[in-house]
Amino acid sequence: MKSRNRLLEFSPWLLGAACLLLLMLLAFFAVSNYQREKNLIIGTLEQKGLTLIHFINSSVRESLRSNMQGSGEWIPWDTHLKSALSLAVEQPGVDFVAVVDANNNVVAQSKKDEFSTQQIDHAVSSVAALLEKETGRMWLSRVVEGEDNRKKFLFVSRHLQPPPDERGGQGGGLMGLMGLRGYGRHMPHQQRFQQMRNELRRVAGLEPKIVVQLDFEQFNAPLTKQFLQIVIQLVVILLVGFGGTLSFFTLRGLKGTERKLGSEQAFIESVVSSLPVGLLALDREAVIKRCNRAACEILELEEADLIGKQEKDVLPWEILGLSLDQKVNGSYRVDREVVLGFTGKQSKDLHVSARSVVDGQGNYAGEVLLLRDLTEIKFLEKELRRNERLAAIGKMAAGVAHELRNPLSSIKGLALLLHSGDSTEDGDLDRQVTSQTLIREVERLNRSIGELLDYAKPAQLQKEPVVLRDLIEKSLELVAVDAAPLNIVIEKDLGATLQPVLADRDKLSQVLLNLMINSMQALEARDNGLLSVSLAQHARMQKIIIRDNGTGIKAENLPRVLDPYFTTKSRGTGLGLSLSAKIIEEHGGALEIASEQGCYTEVTVSLPESEV
Repeated sequence: MKSRNRLLEFSPWLLGAACLLLLMLLAFFAVSNYQREKNLIIGTLEQKGLTLIHFINSSVRESLRSNMQGSGEWIPWDTHLKSALSLAVEQPGVDFVAVVDANNNVVAQSKKDEFSTQQIDHAVSSVAALLEKETGRMWLSRVVEGEDNRKKFLFVSRHLQPPPDERGGQGGGLMGLMGLRGYGRHMPHQQRFQQMRNELRRVAGLEPKIVVQLDFEQFNAPLTKQFLQIVIQLVVILLVGFGGTLSFFTLRGLKGTERKLGSEQAFIESVVSSLPVGLLALDREAVIKRCNRAACEILELEEADLIGKQEKDVLPWEILGLSLDQKVNGSYRVDREVVLGFTGKQSKDLHVSARSVVDGQGNYAGEVLLLRDLTEIKFLEKELRRNERLAAIGKMAAGVAHELRNPLSSIKGLALLLHSGDSTEDGDLDRQVTSQTLIREVERLNRSIGELLDYAKPAQLQKEPVVLRDLIEKSLELVAVDAAPLNIVIEKDLGATLQPVLADRDKLSQVLLNLMINSMQALEARDNGLLSVSLAQHARMQKIIIRDNGTGIKAENLPRVLDPYFTTKSRGTGLGLSLSAKIIEEHGGALEIASEQGCYTEVTVSLPESEV
């Protein structure tokens, strides 16, 4: 599989070039083989033509010799030639044989295929003219197309019968040629010898050429067949190469498409898995086909518990009944908020969206369920309403406090007046004690009203760069004096000096002192009390963590500890933690409390780092 994938990495043009090279090599060898076969056939036909011409010359010579030796009537050379041509044309594959003069006029011809005129056709004339130009050649051959559109083989040769040798006399070249050496001296009549001499001179003056036309079609058919086979083979190889290259391109394109689809599918899988909203995809049979991690977390189920299961078998009834009525209508879209209960666990508020999926024909093809956990949002909404209610109460309390301060001032003035009178009598002493108590209670009530007003009105922060490490050190120095008599051990882990934060130094110091004093008060009943303070940095937030191993806070009281006037101590107004949380929130931070009754209490103050 790896080698196949590695093969696909090569350029498809390499395959095309290899196929083209193979095609060229095969074409070269095929054409060479075809040409060699054709040359062999032409050579064979040329040999046959030469043999026929030798046959004609031998026949004419033998006929002339017999005529001269005989006592019969003298027969002209043309008659002897026609007789030889007639014998030659009887050979298989010979169409016609003719003798033409220098002007291409027919001197003699075979009887098998007579010329229509005494002038040979253009093809023969052209070949004869070529031979006439090439004086050094004795013969010439060509493959031409006949009048019947059939291939013909033309063989044109100069006449091989030599002219009479004058120097040979009666016993010279002519008689030697005819095999009649010495015949002229013994022949009773010299007339026949002279006729022969004149006849041969006349023939030599004609400059005769022998034309042999052979049937090439019987050889052309195999050549044509072979040529067609070569063409078919080349076409097949070309098609195979083209098909292979095209297949390679197609396969490579498919692989590229598969990789692209795989990448897109992986991207979609990543997007679906990363969605903060739960997603369930069901087919037309209500079988769950897809789910993401958020859906599993919301339903508190594993993916294996959902995939491939019927929705009625795994989904809560609160979700099942959401779209049951609409499914019969095909397309639907339903949004609803439901409360999902879990055995032994806190219930969850969900916003469920049911969307039908339809195919191209508009038929119902499945369903998509979107689950959004609203538990935290509902909690925040509840907290917001609570804070709004507290804000309204705070405004109302502030108004009441203003109204109370005026009569308190009058009451305090009268109490001071009573206290400043003569105290020599017993009644006067009782009056002074009563007035002192009245003054003390009025002052306490005035302080409470002041704290209430501080909590109700927005704080005016005087922000400046504050190094929290230094601020914590100073706060610990102040509480260390009170911690020593109570045998409280103070531990600190402040780490390296961090970047300063923009804050109101006095307000932050007030918050830290309040939190440390609360921890020390929780450690009063402990023999081995431990107060630890640490400073850390996380996500551009600096966190101050104050922890003690005191009495802790009951679980039912933990959500209310930041409420105004809520306290579990015998002394105090219950505004300390509320005011501290308000100050931290006004700095853009947060105050969080974690506790377990009888074990520990941990308060985390988070403040944002200042922008550089």
